[in-house]
Amino acid sequence: MTGKITSVVLLGLAGVLLAAGEALACPICFGGDPDSDLARGMNWAVFTLLGLTGGVLTGFVGFIFHLIKRSRQALGQPEGDRFNG
Repeated sequence: MTGKITSVVLLGLAGVLLAAGEALACPICFGGDPDSDLARGMNWAVFTLLGLTGGVLTGFVGFIFHLIKRSRQALGQPEGDRFNG
């Protein structure tokens, strides 16, 4: 088992070292044109991912509040009461 883990780690390290030039950063980070199509596309991608992540997290929090409300209804507690521990 240890030999298998060692070979996987060495293979991953070799891949990182051989592809180090491509993995450094995008051209924008090296002083490229911030008004280029690449930069605009990157900005839209970042904002889209932020929006999707925020939407999913908001839905998750709303679902948790829904479960809390339904459990209070099932226990017969009024809406304004807090949990007692």
